[in-house]
This record gives sequence, C-alpha cells and structure tokens, in this order.
Amino acid sequence: MNPICSRTAVLLITAVLCCCLDMKNPGLLYAGQDSTATIPAANYIHQGGYALALNGQIIDAENSAIPFVPASTLKIITSLAALHILGPDHRFATRIFSDDQKNLYIQGNGDPFLLTENISAIIQKLHDLGLRQINNLILDDSAFAIDNQADGNENTTNPYDAWNSALAVNFNAIAIRVNPDHTVSPDDPKVPSLSMMQRIGASLPPGHYHVNVNAFATSGNLSNTRRYTGELFIALLGKKQIQIKGTIIAGKTPAHALPIITFWSEKTVQEMVRLCLKYSNNFVANQLFLASGSALFGAPATWDKARVGIRSYIQENLALSESELFMVEGSGLSRLNRITPDAMIVALQKFAPFKELLPVKNSIPLKSGTLTGVYCYAGYIPQQQDAPFVILLNQPQNNRDEILHILAARQDLKAMVAAQQSP
Repeated sequence: MNPICSRTAVLLITAVLCCCLDMKNPGLLYAGQDSTATIPAANYIHQGGYALALNGQIIDAENSAIPFVPASTLKIITSLAALHILGPDHRFATRIFSDDQKNLYIQGNGDPFLLTENISAIIQKLHDLGLRQINNLILDDSAFAIDNQADGNENTTNPYDAWNSALAVNFNAIAIRVNPDHTVSPDDPKVPSLSMMQRIGASLPPGHYHVNVNAFATSGNLSNTRRYTGELFIALLGKKQIQIKGTIIAGKTPAHALPIITFWSEKTVQEMVRLCLKYSNNFVANQLFLASGSALFGAPATWDKARVGIRSYIQENLALSESELFMVEGSGLSRLNRITPDAMIVALQKFAPFKELLPVKNSIPLKSGTLTGVYCYAGYIPQQQDAPFVILLNQPQNNRDEILHILAARQDLKAMVAAQQSP
C-alpha cells in the first residue's frame, strides 16, 4: 500500500496492515504526520520495556522498573560521567621526554583520538626543536594498568573489539589492502606502510580491511598495540629525516628524563563524546570510562577504579541504585550491564543540556544499541517538546522502530504539549 494514501483508506485497513505500513516508511511519521496505528506499544514487547516522560514525569511505560541489557545506549551514561568528571573542555596530554642516552620516551595518558596526523604534528615539533637522531623509542603506557580487556570484548578482527591502552593510535585499528597479487599496502592515505601490515595481511585473502590489531598473533616481546604505535612513530620520524639507531621498547619514563613536548589532544571531551555517540565507538567509550576513574582516584587507571568512580557519579548525581543501573564497562559491549527504563529516563533528563551531541535518526536525536537479541533506543522526541524516551528490548524480535513510531505519534501527548504551551 502506498504510504501516502488517504486517511479514509488507512482507517479501513486492519491494525496489522497499518503497523506494517509504518515499518516500511517510519520516517514519514516520525517527522510529525498523524499516526493511524492502533496497536499499543506494549504489544510489541515480549522481553523488554520502555518509558516516555514529559516535564519530568513518566507518562507512558511498560516494565519500566525492570533492568535490561542496554547495549550501546549505555554510552549515554559513560558520556554523562566523563563530561562531569573530566569536564567538557578537558584535553588529554601525550608527553615526550628524552634522556642523556638520546632515548625518546612517548608517555600516553589515554587519549582516545591519538591519530596519525597528531603524531605527525608531534614529530614536526621535534624536528623544529632540532631533533635529528634518537637511540631507542620507549613507549610508556603505564598510565593504564589493565590486565584484561572490557567484559564483552571477544577480540574478533572487528574494530569494535579494539583493545584499550594508555598509548594507542588510530583507535587501535589498522586499515590495509591485500591486493590480488597478495602484496599488502595501507588502505588509509595518511598511514605509511608498516611491517605489522605485512604480517596481518599475510593471513588474509585479497580485499580491503579495517581490523583490530590485537586479533592477530604478536611478534617478539611487544603487544600489537605497542608495536603498532612504535612502528607508526618510527615511520613518521623517518619521513622527517630523524634517524633511529635503536629499537622499540616498552618502559616507564624515568624521573630524570627531560620533558620536551606536551601534546594536548585536538578534541575536547565534549567533541570526543559527540563522535563516540555518532559512531558508537567502543574504544573511545572505554577510554573515557577508564580516564574518569583515574581522574577520581589517581593513576594508573584500572577497571575497578573506573567502576567505582562511575558508580559514585551515578549515586551522587542521578540518585540511582545498582539495582537500577549497573555498569561493568563503559561501551555497552558487556551483557552484564543493566539499566531500567526509569533509570535511563533519569539519565536522559540529566543529559538534556548535551542532547545535541546525539546522532539523529529520522529527525529524532537518539542513541541506538544493538547486540544479538538486544535492540534499544534512547533519546528525545522533538515534536513532543523533546520528551525523553527509552526502548530496551532483550528479545529476538527487533520492534524498536514500531514502538518509537507509536510513542512519537501519540495524539494525547501532542495535546498535552499544546496545552502546556498555550497562554
């Protein structure tokens, strides 16, 4: 049926057909057209819940006090905590030191956005300061002390499983191209050819890849995170004719080392949050999660410090108990994370000053969350006075769009909004 058929024709079809119509083109109705759907939102829920609020009050809900797996909608909580604990204008520092043996130390502090172009800027400053030769390149990632990766990280080749570290480049993922003749080349024009690309590419058929570097076998005594970081620094140092006589070493910066440069991240925490939510970047979310714990309890960052720190933020600023909101990591990868729809509404009300940081789908700012058997939305309905809503489905049926359609098109809610806006 044509989704722009007349109201008379729509009223003659069954509720089921009406619902199917909405699924084909939900954007039309989200944009503000009247809904003709008559099926209650609760009918789409088999295991899950939702809530819709207006002016601080829940006005429609189902199973709203039951905790569910939130998937990536949990990034809203992580973002809130990072904005509060670190501050929206906070910038991460990457510090460069040297010693009397001409060793160069790179000291990371968890910058989630340490990219190739940033390293090039660091090396340009070193060149401008007259650096022309170094002995060993020593990587200091001691600001994080994490023996295991985030719960839910399965270490697949997918970039969403990239490992966290105090010193990691390009989100700890690498882009390569395996050519038909099985030669390997960079698939990002900003990144030079690295030895680790050849090792990774040797195990892959021809194609384009963007992969988690730690999903592949290590070489030597360096983790792939450290090797990737070190090889990228060495390649870019070489491009500026800075000679490297030694090798890549993992180590802590000694007290006697002389500071040369402090590179402050180009992006603030607020800018990082916007990109983290837009691309649902698990690596960035957990870097912010770990850094928040470190800011509260001191370095090195650990998962336990982060959990305790975020828990403290939740209790003091959201007044939510662990039975309402429970976090083991910050990205939403873990199925141990839990939140009730009521608790997410509380978080969304707190997040309202930053709602422009959310990505927009069909004119609605929202964060989605998806795992196998988990389908979630959380955001604001602009046509209804930015009413906060959440949909948490832990079921095989992905009915979140149908539920959102019904919530966004409620005529009684529109009448309530209109009445509140009238003089």
